[in-house]
Amino acid sequence: MSFKEEFEFADTTLKRARGLMFRSRISKPLLFIMPSESKELSSIHSFFVFFPFDAVFLDSKGVVVDIKERIKPFRLKITPAKPARYILEMEAGGSRRRKINVGDKLLKKVYI
Repeated sequence: MSFKEEFEFADTTLKRARGLMFRSRISKPLLFIMPSESKELSSIHSFFVFFPFDAVFLDSKGVVVDIKERIKPFRLKITPAKPARYILEMEAGGSRRRKINVGDKLLKKVYI
């Protein structure tokens, strides 16, 4: 399976720091591109995110290594089960609606 939708990129330090904070909704999935594959560096939070959302964690090959569903606002630390290089944040329930599972390859192109 590959992800066929367009997404917004969080590919700079500033964009990654802002993420979904202070938004009222997700218009399209947000793809975080982390500097390297890691559990710690790919940890996220939901401070100042005012709605629940899903986070799909992918390794450096674009394969799903973990999925966190319906993350509630103002959570301190959400860490993937395995090291990740990419994080795809989408509306709550979006990972289930898209039938995304651990082991799926979502990204055909690997982003540097």
